Amino acid sequence: MIWEVERGGNRSYLVGTAHFFPYHFRRSLRRYISRVEAVLCEGPLDEESARSVVEYGSKGGAGVSLLDALDPATINRISGELSHSSPTPTSQRIVRSFMGADPDALDWDRLKGMKPWMAFFQVWSHYLRKNGWTCNMELDALRIAGRLGKPVHFLETIEEQLEALDSVPFGRFVHFLRHVDWRRSRREHLECYLQGDLEGLMGRVSGFPTVCDAIISKRDPVLWERMKGFLERGPAIAFVGASHCPGIKEMLGEAGYRVEHPVSPG
Repeated sequence: MIWEVERGGNRSYLVGTAHFFPYHFRRSLRRYISRVEAVLCEGPLDEESARSVVEYGSKGGAGVSLLDALDPATINRISGELSHSSPTPTSQRIVRSFMGADPDALDWDRLKGMKPWMAFFQVWSHYLRKNGWTCNMELDALRIAGRLGKPVHFLETIEEQLEALDSVPFGRFVHFLRHVDWRRSRREHLECYLQGDLEGLMGRVSGFPTVCDAIISKRDPVLWERMKGFLERGPAIAFVGASHCPGIKEMLGEAGYRVEHPVSPG
């Protein structure tokens, strides 16, 4: 899920990230980051920013909570997938960040007071982490860039990202949790990502709640507009969620860039 983008002899890289994954790519990340002058990420990843996301997402909304919108059968299915958790307030540990959820406990009672997207990511990230999906490419890239002394630039603010999450239709979260095949979704995502099959990946994540206009088509032009100056000056490497890559690759092509997988990893 990495593409070399080149125009006029100026070479940069576009990376489609998986926010949670069972494997890390630190050796490859170091190789590519060492070649560039600027590292671009979607949004801030520092502890203060994560705390602000949790605080905002924990405020809840005016409508029905996500948990209350789920039928008993769906709750039971989720409980079965999480195995060690149950839809009762047995755990008093506060989840401080959906990027770093406690893999051993999920505070179901607390989910009721969260915004729908926050409650969903608590459940989904808990499930992935329980099954070993504990690696985060963006955080690895950020740490590597720091060690190599490479400047990091963020393409969006936390406020912009929160506004986009608030715009995701409530029904998408409910529908996904009611109908998702948990194991199949995880397996197919892993296979497509490791094969670099972007088209196949997009076909399999189309029903994921945040793969919608508010998150993808409305943000792709913003991400592109803010990264293109860095690409023009180059060399740079841009890390964006894999679902943004089809749109951004199209914009790169329209701007005259050659976009293709690197010839070799070396």
